[in-house]
Amino acid sequence: MLLLKLFSPLAFFISLRTIGVVILVFTNLIVCLLIFMLIYMYFRSKREKNQVNYKLISDLLIHKAVFYDGIMLPETLIPVTKRVKKLIDNKYFRNRLTDELVVAKKNITGTSAENLKHLYQQLNLEQYALKNLKSRYWHIKAKAIQELYLMELKEYEFELYPFANDKNELIRMEAQVALVQFNGFEGLLFLDDITYSISEWQQIKLLQKLSNLPPVHVSIDSWLKSSNISVVIFALKLIRNYHRFELHDAVLQCLDHPDPEVRLQAINCFSEIYTDETSIHLISRFWREGLKHQLAIIKALQNIGSENDNPFLLTLLHNDNYEMKLFAARALARSGKKGLASLNDYGSYDNKLNDIIIQVKGELAA
Repeated sequence: MLLLKLFSPLAFFISLRTIGVVILVFTNLIVCLLIFMLIYMYFRSKREKNQVNYKLISDLLIHKAVFYDGIMLPETLIPVTKRVKKLIDNKYFRNRLTDELVVAKKNITGTSAENLKHLYQQLNLEQYALKNLKSRYWHIKAKAIQELYLMELKEYEFELYPFANDKNELIRMEAQVALVQFNGFEGLLFLDDITYSISEWQQIKLLQKLSNLPPVHVSIDSWLKSSNISVVIFALKLIRNYHRFELHDAVLQCLDHPDPEVRLQAINCFSEIYTDETSIHLISRFWREGLKHQLAIIKALQNIGSENDNPFLLTLLHNDNYEMKLFAARALARSGKKGLASLNDYGSYDNKLNDIIIQVKGELAA
């Protein structure tokens, strides 16, 4: 009991001291947090203010370039203040100015666009883009590639060529678009070397880019033999879109390709390039294919078929698949008067076809 009485005040003292330490630590933490928040808010406010100033300076500089009325020669210098020259070394300002220049160049044509390109080179901004091509971050590389081709700096196409087969899909996409932007159809020569697949979306982008350019007859037949399936498919799309009739026989070989997507694209291709014997080749392969390819063949026959194909098409009217019956009826109706007459005769003793015949006649009349 005596010991307990002696230790009680000591325990109480230690308890008070512990509480005091906790309060002190907690107070210090709050003070540190407040200091941190004040510093953070200060630098954030300063950064936001700088960003506003950077935008104003960039806009004024771009406006000056767009409306520059002097004679623009390679050695001509658009007036730039000392402050701008000094700010170019600032990464944040440089990125802001570069982004503004690229966006403006993308939306402007003619002399004003040339002035923007001139300002870009005058400030040596392309050197930073070339440096970014060596970045370890894919998004920085992709942005640098896009920057160089949007500014139409064709002199750097050899630096961009290796990226057309980069392991990163977005880098590949930007580099491939860049090569087509620089060289048109001849820019497609990267198809000789690429080992990675060209996505469906990328094929659409490339075709869209090419649609704005005058067609040039590049050699496509070698791409039909590529081990890269996506290259073969893209080549078939080029043949179809640009009506390369001279490659009919090369496309014909693709009907026996081991890859089903290649065969399907070849069938679709024959809707645009064909001879009098094309339908015979399609029909001879009809029963080897699945439903998707069979429907594609019938759809092709709607455009290229003749009355000689009518006996085959009439047999398809017995098929249980509604879509196949409809496609066959369309092909018969579009083959000529005999085909339409045969369709009417067939419908006279098959009531199930009446709705299809009415629909097809309505489509012809429209």
